[in-house]
Amino acid sequence: MNRSFGVDLVRAVSILIVIFRHYGFMPGFNFGTYAIEFLFVVSGYLIGQILIKDFYSTELVEPSSVKRFMMRRWFRILPLYYLAVFVKFIFHPEVGANLLYYIFFLQNHFYGISFFPETWSLVIDEWFYLGTPIFLFLFMRFVSSKRLYVLFYLIGIIVVINILRFVWISKTNIPFDGLNGNIILHQDTLLIGVILAFIKSKFTTIFNRFNSKPYFLVATILFLMHTYFIKSIRYPIDNIDSYFWVKTFDFTVCAIIIIAMLPFIENSIMPVKNIKFKLFNKVIVMGSKLSYALYLAHNMSHDLAGFVLSPVTNNYIIVGIMGIIFSIGISYLAYQYVEKYFLIIRDKYYPDQPHLKVI
Repeated sequence: MNRSFGVDLVRAVSILIVIFRHYGFMPGFNFGTYAIEFLFVVSGYLIGQILIKDFYSTELVEPSSVKRFMMRRWFRILPLYYLAVFVKFIFHPEVGANLLYYIFFLQNHFYGISFFPETWSLVIDEWFYLGTPIFLFLFMRFVSSKRLYVLFYLIGIIVVINILRFVWISKTNIPFDGLNGNIILHQDTLLIGVILAFIKSKFTTIFNRFNSKPYFLVATILFLMHTYFIKSIRYPIDNIDSYFWVKTFDFTVCAIIIIAMLPFIENSIMPVKNIKFKLFNKVIVMGSKLSYALYLAHNMSHDLAGFVLSPVTNNYIIVGIMGIIFSIGISYLAYQYVEKYFLIIRDKYYPDQPHLKVI
């Protein structure tokens, strides 16, 4: 897939919002929640395109396609993640054997996320990478690969997740934040991204219809209205647990609004042509490339900045600025010498899309 400046912009801005939130630059309502939702949907959308292209590249979807996808994902995700977990363990060995929960991405449901808090969202991503190709393969291999059947199958999974949330909340009244990190009950956000990818590939006319400024503006207005509503019930007093429908169906509603914005974002938001913005364009693309490393390193970098500056100042702005500098430097090194290295190995042993014929 060719890079999209619009998607790069979403990634770069989203990770920046997350960093600003964690560094105390954005107090009050947690807009980082929406940044993560955007990243979930974009992740599902990009991964969906890879899966759909590969699964439809042969007349009958092969198990090798599932294996290739998983190996490529693991080479992309695991080396940098395990490196970050190892570094955390050096400074916080008290986690002990509970580190195994982090090794197997089970911390959300068992030990807890206090050892490496930001990884709660990566847990949902990783189980999505594991489950989605298997379920999609089983359906396409043993039921049908016809486009309408597959589309209804994906929609059906999302409906089932909403039903499960409805039943679970009805029985337990679990708070919203307990749902947010649930491995199973938060998969619909990513799957809706997969549905958009499927529509792009198999229902191109519908996808292109949404690649227009009017549709984008309507979706953006809906998103702003949705954000304002959620802000009104969460800040300054958090009453979100009083809204049953928000805890059940709003994950899906929010993701649908986001995918209505994505076709225009992907295909119509271009780099600024003015030569004066050349550096800005490069920063956005590099920010997108470093987004995963920044995600893993930014809190540790902030802690490092606080330690280095502790003899001089504990001003959160100064510490935050230094944390950003450390984050960028550490993330760049991690990207250049760890992430890219394993991507080269990945492409050597598990090349992308070996089939020439796309059906």
